[in-house]
Amino acid sequence: MRVYLVLATREARERIPAPAFRAARRAIHEAFPVPPDVVKAVEWTAPGGRVALLGWTNEPEHELLPETVISGAAWRLGYCGYLAEPKRDVDLLLARDDLAATAAELGGVFSIFRAGTEGAEAATAMARVCPVYHAEARGLRVIGSRALLVHLVAQAARTDREDPEVDIDVEALHPLVRHGFHANDDTPFRGVHALPAGSLIRAVPGEPTVVRRQPSAPARETPRDDRGRRELVRPLAEALVASAAPLARHQDPVRLALSGGRDSRLMAAVLRSAGVAFTATTHGFADDPDVVLGTRVAQALQIEHEVELTVPQERKDFVDVQHPFSRTHDIIRMCEGMNSAYESVNRYRPYDLAPRTSGSGGETLRGGFLYDQDDISDEGLQKRVRLIFHAAERFMTSAANERAAAEHRPWAERAKSDGFDVLDKLYLHYRTGRWIVGSHTATLMNTPYYHPFFDNRVVREALALSAEWRRSEYPFYLLLQELAPPLAAIPPEGKRWRFDRGRGPLFSGRRAWRARAPLTANGGTSGFNWRVSFDQNFRDLLQEQILDGPEALFDIVDRDAYTTLLRDSPGRWTKQIWHVYTLSVLLSQEWRRPPPALPPVRIPIPG
Repeated sequence: MRVYLVLATREARERIPAPAFRAARRAIHEAFPVPPDVVKAVEWTAPGGRVALLGWTNEPEHELLPETVISGAAWRLGYCGYLAEPKRDVDLLLARDDLAATAAELGGVFSIFRAGTEGAEAATAMARVCPVYHAEARGLRVIGSRALLVHLVAQAARTDREDPEVDIDVEALHPLVRHGFHANDDTPFRGVHALPAGSLIRAVPGEPTVVRRQPSAPARETPRDDRGRRELVRPLAEALVASAAPLARHQDPVRLALSGGRDSRLMAAVLRSAGVAFTATTHGFADDPDVVLGTRVAQALQIEHEVELTVPQERKDFVDVQHPFSRTHDIIRMCEGMNSAYESVNRYRPYDLAPRTSGSGGETLRGGFLYDQDDISDEGLQKRVRLIFHAAERFMTSAANERAAAEHRPWAERAKSDGFDVLDKLYLHYRTGRWIVGSHTATLMNTPYYHPFFDNRVVREALALSAEWRRSEYPFYLLLQELAPPLAAIPPEGKRWRFDRGRGPLFSGRRAWRARAPLTANGGTSGFNWRVSFDQNFRDLLQEQILDGPEALFDIVDRDAYTTLLRDSPGRWTKQIWHVYTLSVLLSQEWRRPPPALPPVRIPIPG
């Protein structure tokens, strides 16, 4: 993992204040969630002291990993994530003036930072899983890849303190209660915002800050005939194959997490079509659809496949889990308070060069929030859009609901003309572009992890297909037929392909339709999820922190409505309890101190 910070003065004759550098060197050890002794730093300051680029990494030196800061004739460059064709792409990024247009052409999963004598710039890709954050304080523009780092340096400039307090913007936290992630471009830190997807920010001393979004091309019209549809999908298939090129450069086989479901199955097809050597691993009980379908996919492709079976042991009456405060402390540090402690993310471990991938991100190819939207009437689409912004409004304060209404309003207006596109873009911009960031960060700090479905060119080609058509799953099915035909014949998991639902053909094609019947879970071997099935004692542990914690929480959560709903609806709102608990710990700022040594908690297994 690489972390970047760009500093640029607003005034042409000003220099970056020395406390900003000292604050950055101090703050990196709080904002970069790895042991300090594995962090290597690089700094560059332009002549005149008006612009600087600072970079840190915990990655080893290796031919497949870039230098932290790369020097060119006019620019110093760093990037998070990976580029599809590193040597060629770096040359383009160092040579061209228009960073936004150049980034739009590139494949890979990345954010880009560059600085020169005249100014500094940063850019995000279309999926935004490698973020850029920005703030300004007392004439200093601060841009970086970690929101807390940007905030602490901006706070240092604002207060003249090298170890400033964290100023949490409580009012901006309301989406975290509703969803466990931000459905906007806010962060928990006052004055710090996420750069939108596919955008550029430019900071030139003596000039105003510029933020510019690179538009995506409108979706192409969907042909009526099957041949035309196959031709329409082909550029996306080619982009997917090209997105696997970085994985093929490794000597070790890529490790694919294979569930046999739609997304991981397509990823296996992409790797095979690209000629990438890979092995697959599946977890579950012997009769789980994951194991059954994953095995069939591996056999069809004749790849090495390891099944890690969940073997039933003697009846267990309980499970021991990490204390929720310790868990939340870790997740706030890793995800910078932008993900709920309900989520599970990786912990730090020494860097391993073995490449990994999964089917994460495939929902974009199936229409984003449309992939599970059954009601596609105008009213149904607008209702779903409203829910995204107003979820859990029953126990939010009126001020929090008014803020949600303001954020919902422009999207509701757009949904009047194209609700399909709105639900597609909301997923890409916020579910992908905000929720996945924390877990993506947690993987990058440990290993080179690749996400072809988040590849910049793949996303652009996916958006060239209408959201309504992608929702049907037929383009997805055509991709399987194009890249690995045997995998299209293997039944899907859970539900039929959406285009395949209904009574089915009466005569021609009925046998094939029956063969595509989905595989569903049977029996009682489904896993126990302690995060939603905890007992009253564990619930009381969460509630104690919530109700006795920082009072600022109740600026957005209505205390009386919250306690009443939980009392009257036992067993409901489980995820929101985790979300509210996370915010209580975040607001306490205890996560800035070493975690206390708390014992694990025992949760009985029901039944």
